[in-house]
Amino acid sequence: MPLSLSSAALVLEPDPVPYRPDADCAIFERDLLVRFGIGRDEGRLRQGANIGFTELADSLIRALPIPLTSPDLLIFAFGLPDMIALKHVAQRVNYMLGGRSHCFAVSEQGLRAPFTALKVADAFARSGRCDTLALFVCEQNTYAYPDPFIEDNKVPNSGALLYFDGAGRYEFHGTRMAPRGTPLRTLLTSMTAGLEPGPTLLVAGPWADGGELTGTGLPIHRTAPGPFCTGVWLDLARHHEDWSATYRSVVLCDTDPRTGQSQVAVLRLRPTHQIHRRSS
Repeated sequence: MPLSLSSAALVLEPDPVPYRPDADCAIFERDLLVRFGIGRDEGRLRQGANIGFTELADSLIRALPIPLTSPDLLIFAFGLPDMIALKHVAQRVNYMLGGRSHCFAVSEQGLRAPFTALKVADAFARSGRCDTLALFVCEQNTYAYPDPFIEDNKVPNSGALLYFDGAGRYEFHGTRMAPRGTPLRTLLTSMTAGLEPGPTLLVAGPWADGGELTGTGLPIHRTAPGPFCTGVWLDLARHHEDWSATYRSVVLCDTDPRTGQSQVAVLRLRPTHQIHRRSS
């Protein structure tokens, strides 16, 4: 049975927390950064928001409309590293939720990480190894070294928690990455050509070229600038219930500004959920 989006939560720019020095992490970071000719600047940490993945995950779990306990599969997806490299947040969250989830992180893929996470989860579900999924998509902006990309684009602390089971409105229909050099418009056409009739909404992240979105004939929802990999997922968490009253399909897309590669994912209403009718 395909995974379907049942509930969601988001957090955007929560209040900063005080810096908490950690001697072991300081040694690890210093030894790691020196290999790249970078010095560890503790002053950046003292002045930063210090909202790491742990804080984001805790806030997301509290904000989820339904109690979250031991989903079959728990995935943490991120395109930018956590504030403290030694932390393993997926395992910590699993422990908090009862310790019975199969959990791991998807990283080192830039903006593609959440899309890949859904693809992996879909394979788990289709093979009968999971019926429920908690997908965390997080990014933070406090580092002990300068990162011009984060600073120039004012990347905010943000996270989305998407809970999938077999009874939600939108079910995951597939995702695809454009080969290097392939325009986003070409990828969108290939992903939407076979969709069943019905209204479709195109949700474009902050990095997608507006010129590539025209010509699809679809209504377009643009997400706010700033987030790197959380943009479309924040708006999916915020609007999925409202969208399900109008749109049979939702197409998520964005282009990684660091690689130029685009990714598209499609969600479709489950057959039991008709347009303009909501489940109880």
